Amino acid sequence: MKVRRPATGVVRRGPSRAAALLLAAMVPLALPARAERADRDKDANVTADHSMLDDLHQVEVLTGHVVLIKGTMRLTGERMEHRQDELGYQYYVVIAEPKELATFHERRDPVREGVESTLDGYAERIEYDDKTDRVILYRRALVRRFENSELHDELSGARIVYDARKATYEVDGQNVDSPGGRVHIRIAPRSNPASSEGASPSAAPAPSLQSDRSLPEGAR
Repeated sequence: MKVRRPATGVVRRGPSRAAALLLAAMVPLALPARAERADRDKDANVTADHSMLDDLHQVEVLTGHVVLIKGTMRLTGERMEHRQDELGYQYYVVIAEPKELATFHERRDPVREGVESTLDGYAERIEYDDKTDRVILYRRALVRRFENSELHDELSGARIVYDARKATYEVDGQNVDSPGGRVHIRIAPRSNPASSEGASPSAAPAPSLQSDRSLPEGAR
C-alpha cells in the first residue's frame, strides 16, 4: 500500500538543547536536531500480512507484522489502523502484540558535521499524525537518541509526545494503572574538545541522570 499527502508549509527550527530534567509529572524537553525534513515529502509504504477496509468508518486495518516506511521513518507493530482526512493527510495507530512493544525509528537532520543522529522509540501503542508530524507513544514508552550509534539521550514514561517539526518532547509519568509513575530522562555528557585540552586529567565526567525504575520490558 502506498499513500501520499499534499505538500505542507515551512518547517520551523526547534529550540536548543534544554538542561537535564527529572520531574514526576508532565515534562517538556528539547533535544538537538529535527527529523529529516525530506521525510515529510516522501510517500508512505506499508506492508502487512492482512488488510481490511472498513467503508463505514473509512478506516483501513492492517494486521500481522505491519511495517510502515516513510523516508527514514519506520514504524512496526502487529496491528495498524490507517485513515485519511478530506485534505489527504494520513493518520496511523500502531499497536503491539500482547507483552511486546511497537517500534519507531527515524534519522534526524545533522546538527554537526560527521555526526549522524537517530531516534528509536518503543511503546505498546504508537500514533503518527502526518499533518502535524507528531508521534505519540503510549504505555511503557521509551525514546532513545543516538549519535553515530552511541546512546546520548533516553526518556521513559507512560506517554511521550514527539513533535518532529519543533524537535521537542513531552513526557508524562502518570499512568491509569500506576498513578504514582515517574518520568525518567537520561542525558549523556557531551564531550568538548576545546575545553578538555585545558582540563585536569583527573577531572571526572559530568554525571547523567539515572532512572529510579527499570526500563520498559521488551526495550532492553
